Amino acid sequence: MGAFFSPDSKFMQAMSRLADLVILNLLFLVSCLPLFTIGAATTALYTVCFQIGTEKEGKILRTYFQAFRENFKQGTVLFLILALFILALLFDTLLLCSLTGWLRYGCVLTGFLLVLAVLMYSYAFPLLSQFSNGTRETLKNSLFLSLGYLPRSLPVAALNIFPLALALLNFYTFLYAGIMWVFLYFSAAAYLSSFLLKKVFARYCDPSTDLADG
Repeated sequence: MGAFFSPDSKFMQAMSRLADLVILNLLFLVSCLPLFTIGAATTALYTVCFQIGTEKEGKILRTYFQAFRENFKQGTVLFLILALFILALLFDTLLLCSLTGWLRYGCVLTGFLLVLAVLMYSYAFPLLSQFSNGTRETLKNSLFLSLGYLPRSLPVAALNIFPLALALLNFYTFLYAGIMWVFLYFSAAAYLSSFLLKKVFARYCDPSTDLADG
């Protein structure tokens, strides 16, 4: 029993990682409260998640807030561009679907563009957390990489869109799962996504960096 609760045991290491993710999730939600800071908060979240389990792993609070400050401006711009684009496409898709006649088929085009926008959103902030590029280059790389690695991109996009999709489809279930959103979901989703994206990003990184270990 003593070995089970030893700091070096698999169980205690898993509990320690779980505690880190809970702290990280709470940090993320608090720093998202003004809403327009979601981009910077998401970039900081991915910065920490990409470092977890590598030689670069450090103090969560220090790493998170340093990344938040450094990426605040560009993360905010990226978020506003992508969020407005996604909301506009979502509105247009729902509107067109409600029409009758040939205009209704316009939802196929807007729906396709909506999927592309969601894929770009899913890549933009992980890219910003790992590479120093301008906003235009980040958006372009988000599109090309998400399509170029499409099978791997789909679960990443699904993890990102799941809370919003659930809220739209069944708001009561979304509220019922509130404790999951508050304590774990966003950090766990970013942590899982970082594993999927490490192999995508690795070929564009210095081979000596830990990112290639994913």
